[in-house]
Amino acid sequence: MLKLLKYELIHEWRSYGIIYLVFIAACALSPILFKDQILMNQAMVHTSSTMNMLGVISILIITIMTMAIIISTAINIALNYRNSMFKRPGYLTLTLPVTTHQLILSKVLADILWILIAGFVLMLGYTLMVLVAGILVGLDLPSWSEWMRLFSHLHIDLSDLVRLFLSLALIFSGMAEIILYVYMIITLPQTKFTPRHKTAISVTLFFAISIAMGMIRDSFFGPMNQLFQGLSVNGIIAVEILITLAVCALFYGIIYFILEKKLEVE
Repeated sequence: MLKLLKYELIHEWRSYGIIYLVFIAACALSPILFKDQILMNQAMVHTSSTMNMLGVISILIITIMTMAIIISTAINIALNYRNSMFKRPGYLTLTLPVTTHQLILSKVLADILWILIAGFVLMLGYTLMVLVAGILVGLDLPSWSEWMRLFSHLHIDLSDLVRLFLSLALIFSGMAEIILYVYMIITLPQTKFTPRHKTAISVTLFFAISIAMGMIRDSFFGPMNQLFQGLSVNGIIAVEILITLAVCALFYGIIYFILEKKLEVE
């Protein structure tokens, strides 16, 4: 299981690594291009069009890179699963001395990790951009002791910790649900009953099942609201976690059944 997870992370690093490095570099360099503009804005002096153009270009690059990270993460989740399971590499993947459960879980865990890494890279890049800009304009940044003094005044009781734990559990279960949904949509056409146009079938299933799930959620909206009225915030989050886990179990069961009983690799 751990070896599979390690392989998945190393394999996908080739797809993400360059984008992450370029994004962080762009965030670090953009305040330098903005330096004169920021200083002149502080002095209420208009900057030259050349400097404004450099600033616009740097912001445009960061915006494009942000979208590239988000989109590439979503696309790579789908493509990596499809290629490693149902294309030529699938013959090797499916003959590994591991169980189907280990294959599915390792891919889900790897994709969750990459979503977390993508979020961390985005936060790191924007934080770095703010820090560099602050340093360039001579902003007094809080010292470590000041941060510690601030945290020492925070009061966190048990209910807050429980809510934090439940919120994190809901976030992780939500990510697992989305990933398993994508896996299921890709897996459903991989049978002898659909020998052609598997990608087109997957796209059609994605929209059809999404609409059906939306209608089901809407039909339960009233009863769920009545249920939530008698619950605390932690209780509401716990119910949402249970619902999400139930949906994950459904998606997981369908994927496992097809991989075990009905799979046909191209």
